[in-house]
Amino acid sequence: MHEQRLRKAPHIAIIGSTSPVGKELRQMIEDAGFPMGRLALLETEEYAGLLQEFAGEIQIAQVISPRSFEDVDIAFFACSPEIMQSYIASGATFPELTIDLTQAGADGTVYLHGISDSRLLKSKGYFVNPHPAAIVLARVLSALHNTFGLQTAAVTVLEPASERGNAGVDELQEQTVNLLNFQQLESKVFAGQLAFNVLPEREAAERAEKRILEHLAAILGKTFPKPMITAVQAPVFHSHAFSVFVHLLAAPSAVDLAVELERAGVSLDAHASQVSVVGKDTVHAGIRADANHQGAYSLWLVADNMRIAASNAIQTAEHIMLAPALGT
Repeated sequence: MHEQRLRKAPHIAIIGSTSPVGKELRQMIEDAGFPMGRLALLETEEYAGLLQEFAGEIQIAQVISPRSFEDVDIAFFACSPEIMQSYIASGATFPELTIDLTQAGADGTVYLHGISDSRLLKSKGYFVNPHPAAIVLARVLSALHNTFGLQTAAVTVLEPASERGNAGVDELQEQTVNLLNFQQLESKVFAGQLAFNVLPEREAAERAEKRILEHLAAILGKTFPKPMITAVQAPVFHSHAFSVFVHLLAAPSAVDLAVELERAGVSLDAHASQVSVVGKDTVHAGIRADANHQGAYSLWLVADNMRIAASNAIQTAEHIMLAPALGT
């Protein structure tokens, strides 16, 4: 790592630039005019050699190896969990400044921009980007708890196919086409028919629920009221949706609740859907008070899982770059 270069125009590597979150990350870096020097796009041998465009220039994806990071200041790991686990198993070391978006990497510092203590950030370290569902729930539940006090929360998470990477997106598309053409379905990624269906996949759901709760505890603290979370697989390509029930210590009006969420950066939109929020950085919410139980509310939340994850990773990198006094 080159400390001085890190502050001005760091050399960046994106590992897994062809994954759903990797594509989003690359596009957001380009659109935002992120100050950077050299960009390295790294893949496994299967995808190495692919041509990708960045800032009007053609980039060739290179094979990932420890030598790939010799002149890299910030490494974003956006590859599949399988590739990340294989990299760890190989015994290869991680770059000095790593931001992990895979949900399957090594233990590190979980960081959510705007909520986590910025003193956690150092110019060297392994930083874990929270699960996109944890990002949404942390922003919403912390805002409610800080103002009104949260007693309990129960959440049903509708997971998109893109949380399983390109393979999940492709399988949902293929199943949809095959069903419409009265052809036989294949299920390699999911436990059964996902097209036109909702799957309560037990093993995958339990992994997601555990990871979301772990990241919420890391962001909000272990004393924060732990929500009950149920994850189910929805037949959509992108974006999370959440059906949330909260019971608060106070009993604010729905209007007061809406004002507080807007202060936390949540957009109020009762009609927002998983499709309508694609490409947007913010959480969208609808609110309904329970007339039969004081302090009880149901919330409908939606957010683009790829966009919200990539946005936090970029904000984490920017915060490190703009704080020259950070230690190592």
